[in-house]
Amino acid sequence: MGDRQVAVVVQEGQAGHDTGDHPENHRRMEVVLEHLRHSPGWEEREVIAARPASSSEVQLAHPKSHFEAVRSMAERGGGWMDGDTPVSPGSLEAALEAVGGAITAVDSVLDGRPGGRVFALIRPPGHHATLDQAMGFCLFNNAAIAARYAIERYGLDRVAIVDWDVHHGNGTQDILWSDPAVLFISLHQWPLYPGSGWLDETGEGPGDGLTVNLPMPPGSGDLEYLAAIDSIILPILGQYDPQLVIISAGQDGHHDDPLSHQELTTAGYRALASRLSALAGELEVPLVALHEGGYNLETLPRLDQAILDGLAARSPDGSEVSSHAGPAEGAIDGDWRERAEQLVAVQSRYWDLPAP
Repeated sequence: MGDRQVAVVVQEGQAGHDTGDHPENHRRMEVVLEHLRHSPGWEEREVIAARPASSSEVQLAHPKSHFEAVRSMAERGGGWMDGDTPVSPGSLEAALEAVGGAITAVDSVLDGRPGGRVFALIRPPGHHATLDQAMGFCLFNNAAIAARYAIERYGLDRVAIVDWDVHHGNGTQDILWSDPAVLFISLHQWPLYPGSGWLDETGEGPGDGLTVNLPMPPGSGDLEYLAAIDSIILPILGQYDPQLVIISAGQDGHHDDPLSHQELTTAGYRALASRLSALAGELEVPLVALHEGGYNLETLPRLDQAILDGLAARSPDGSEVSSHAGPAEGAIDGDWRERAEQLVAVQSRYWDLPAP
């Protein structure tokens, strides 16, 4: 799978969501794009413009009252949806374009370029936005809307979302809690904001067993995350056999990120992306990555480049790498070994998993 197969969705109006000196600000996407536009192969890469989503598309995952609450706040000149989530006069338009970027990516791989890989560089992020509440820097839930759009527009009945943002995707979980058509997997630091995502949260009703939480101990790094991917996530995805894989790609688990205590490296993110892309290739299904967190402006561009390389099974020098390539030094932390045993005990009610 060559590098040119990974397209990028770009959101031109993202700066309209003006958050000032908030950690989630317009410079995040600007520094990423500045880096990528000067990287080898950018001129050959397919770059797709995000389009605005409609209010009805937002309502695939949120009630109309939530859409109206965001619109009203923006029309009044802005304010705070909660203690962490600012809104400016241009935030509604930017948020609609972020949702539209996620939908554009889905259209690209399911209609325009079947079997492809797309990374949507969008903001504000979405995975904390619950059914009816903006929170945690998020206004609308980009991943949940994209999954529901794929189901409605293309008739899919098995979509998988893998959320590797360092914070639990509580909003995505809330929206999809009883949805039988979407498998939601979140690996996140625990304990950490927002305090949800313990391993016994598995969904309910027709969605029972379709929420998979992997609360990673603080201090977890490449080895622990890759062990979680290899021993739990990939076997579950293989058994679920999704028709589309969506990654909620937050890079705030990096060891230099100011909002977490994890120890992931650039090579670790490349390996995470490579693992999931390789599995999607084996299953012959498309993959869409949607940008979530990542708040160190010095490291974020390199991390996003590493994800693009991983999705394309490329190393930094452009050579092909194995889907199982990744950091191999050190020993897996004992706290993770104990957590893995707990996870397997819970998830073995639903999936056939190897002993940890």
